[in-house]
Amino acid sequence: TEVPTHGFRFKGERYDCGSKAGFLQATVSFALSRPELRDDLMAHLHKVTQLDKAAE
Repeated sequence: TEVPTHGFRFKGERYDCGSKAGFLQATVSFALSRPELRDDLMAHLHKVTQLDKAAE
């Protein structure tokens, strides 16, 4: 029995939201693309990465 297959071509990034890392990557990329979210997220990421460096 043949089963129809559907596809969709698009330009852009693809994220595997079935994995925890892929979901986070998609969420961060989305937030960075939004002007109302970008600055707050960048400040948070900077803070977190600085804390991580200090802990080394």
